[in-house]
Amino acid sequence: MNECIYKHILVMTDFSDDSLNAIRVAANLAKSCKSKLTILHVAHDESQLKLYVNEKEFENIRKRLDEEINNQLKELNKSVPLLNELDVSYIIRRGIPYVEGLLEIEKGDYDLVVIGSHGKTSIKKFFYGSTAEKIVRRAPISVLVTRKN
Repeated sequence: MNECIYKHILVMTDFSDDSLNAIRVAANLAKSCKSKLTILHVAHDESQLKLYVNEKEFENIRKRLDEEINNQLKELNKSVPLLNELDVSYIIRRGIPYVEGLLEIEKGDYDLVVIGSHGKTSIKKFFYGSTAEKIVRRAPISVLVTRKN
């Protein structure tokens, strides 16, 4: 009997359509393999805002951003109902997405990373490369890159 080799799957999301598809793929794979699934979202570090606003305003901005992230995570469960049937954990970090992704891969006991091929785009991607590309090149475990259907 063939046993699935993926016991713990990490999927990275920026809440784009491509990353939503990556979550769907990862959820289906987790169901088939009876795997744990961890969903990682890395919010951009807004600490530079402290240069322009006072501490109270900064905390209010951060609180609103955290609320928005939590709302988007709740929407994931509506968009991908299969998540409600799985052993899923959520991690939210602040920083550079590929750096935080690689740190989580190193720290966790993951067998596979699933990531969308195109996240929320910007001109920076043209010059610096995509998060998916950097994860593929540097991750010490297998990476599955998905495309939006």
